[in-house]
Amino acid sequence: MKFFRRVEPGIYEGTGAPLASEDDGTLWTQEYDAILGEEQPFAVIVNAAQRPQPPAGKPMALWMKSRKAQLGAWVCATVYVVEDEVLRADFLRSADKRQKATPYPMAFVATEAEALVAARNALA
Repeated sequence: MKFFRRVEPGIYEGTGAPLASEDDGTLWTQEYDAILGEEQPFAVIVNAAQRPQPPAGKPMALWMKSRKAQLGAWVCATVYVVEDEVLRADFLRSADKRQKATPYPMAFVATEAEALVAARNALA
């Protein structure tokens, strides 16, 4: 997989591969479909600094809307690593609005180690 790697059973992490083109966005959706296809609860860890560029974001957004029920059924949490303290505080302040757009819980943490703990807790 180019965009996800399995960290441990039930936990996937974004690889940091750039999401620049529409093709990147389409491949990302295919990889996420493969994870959903396992039909097992899982958590995803992503670095908030690695946002998709608009061309990649379009197929990703359309895919997320079409998979809302599946995402709600299998994703226990998406954990965002937000290293910048001010930015993390902004994310936390807007968490309620962000949560309304997603069918799964979100968490915002400062480090990869905290993200792994939060992902494990979401699966517990």
